[in-house]
Amino acid sequence: MKILIAAGGTGGHIFPAIALGEALACYYPETRFDYLCGERPLELGLYEKQGIKPIVLPARQLGNGIVSRARGWLAAAANTGRAFRLIRNEQYDVIIGMGGYVTGPAVLAGIFARRATAIHEANSVPGRTNRILAPLVSLATVHFETTGKYWKARRTVRVGMPLRKQVFEGERAEAMQQLRLDPARRTLLVVGGSQGARFLYENLMDALPSLDTPDHSDVQLLWSTGAANFEMLNDRLKGLPLKHLSVLLQPFIDRMDLALAAADFAVARSGASAGAELVSCGIPTLFIPFPHAIYDHQTTNASEFVAAGGGEMVAEKDLTPVVFAERISKLLGDSRSEKRGQVVSSLDSRDAAQRLAELLHQLA
Repeated sequence: MKILIAAGGTGGHIFPAIALGEALACYYPETRFDYLCGERPLELGLYEKQGIKPIVLPARQLGNGIVSRARGWLAAAANTGRAFRLIRNEQYDVIIGMGGYVTGPAVLAGIFARRATAIHEANSVPGRTNRILAPLVSLATVHFETTGKYWKARRTVRVGMPLRKQVFEGERAEAMQQLRLDPARRTLLVVGGSQGARFLYENLMDALPSLDTPDHSDVQLLWSTGAANFEMLNDRLKGLPLKHLSVLLQPFIDRMDLALAAADFAVARSGASAGAELVSCGIPTLFIPFPHAIYDHQTTNASEFVAAGGGEMVAEKDLTPVVFAERISKLLGDSRSEKRGQVVSSLDSRDAAQRLAELLHQLA
């Protein structure tokens, strides 16, 4: 059996695809599979860091203008032809689209080649491409149960969010040592994601003086700033005379497994992949949805996570330093032991990759 996994764009699509590959290699070692992505350096770099050499299509986003949109459709048609020839030549049995601009051409080519096809929708509200593909594919799989209401597919199955094994393999003692954290303090992990984090971070920096109280003397922040924000935030932090809180800024956290092992609480956007990691690890989180995501899917993602007991949500439009400090204080003060159990029973995705691999094998 041979499977083509199409995933590009961002880590939110690529990492779940890699998780699927891990599950296929573990549970179905006789299966051969390849990854297909676009040609952007970001995409290629994410694969290369995992030691993977994907097949590349020059996929591009459909623009908003008439000329740009026309070029996008022409490129998509050309890529569908390329993907069709690839599928025929390499004799793939199943094609699955995990997201990104490459998904449409790859899955359509699989349909034209009369192969078994599938998609996985990570967000609670599906994107345009998956809305088009869902009625056409053999199987539509979803992260959230409610996603199926947006389309009329032949078959929709909730599998959860495929997550890499390493997400759950971090050891707390190693995390404290490697990340230079104090094991006697509780750790608040701050991750803003790849979109629109500056506003969130500036408000959090302004909230730190209000959080710097004796009640929080046992709290430390592990804050992934992103390279673009690090110098600005580091300069501002140096100007704050904090007496109780400990704050560690990192431009980027390479070992998210260690960060998740260290975290007792989190502040995060509500992207599907990052949110699933936090919820599946049982980390109570204050979700702040990115308000400009297509179809406002981060808000509905956050609503799903909160309903599962994964934490709380505050809209960015309501966010001020005072509100930020109040909500974080509430998060730090709440006991979450019972809610953590609810998360594990409802939105836990630790075996999602295995479930998806099994479904793909049933298609062949």
